[in-house]
Amino acid sequence: MSTLTTRLKLVTLDWLTWLMILLTIAGLGVSGYLMWGYTVPGATLSCGASSGCETVKNSVYANLAGMPLPLLGLVSYVALLILLALQGQPAISGRGWVPYIALAIFGVSLAGVLYSAYLTYIELFVIYAICRWCVASAIIMVAIFVLSIFNLRNNQSNNT
Repeated sequence: MSTLTTRLKLVTLDWLTWLMILLTIAGLGVSGYLMWGYTVPGATLSCGASSGCETVKNSVYANLAGMPLPLLGLVSYVALLILLALQGQPAISGRGWVPYIALAIFGVSLAGVLYSAYLTYIELFVIYAICRWCVASAIIMVAIFVLSIFNLRNNQSNNT
């Protein structure tokens, strides 16, 4: 008599991946809040004692080709979340795709950091207003970028 056993394969993620996932979820929250503030008529972003968020939101730099900039943030964070989820999949790991996924995570986060730096420059030297939520998103993206460097190094050293 044969016994049929089923094993549940759990995806194991290291602390680095989990931390990047948590930061990405935080970035989704910030971008989602900004998207709400940009698209809901009459919505006012909470920005503490300053009016910097509203000044930034109402500036000519708040849209890119007719799209609100928080949409770009949402797309970036969703892409990062998908890539981070794929990185932990055994089917992906077994096929040697992990270094390329780690490189894609690095590339998306680098693009996010560079664009955030540009937008911060615009806030400081053109608009003369600071949006705390935009700064929070930039800090989150910088943290993901720094962690992506370690992630890239770990995945390259594990596959050599």
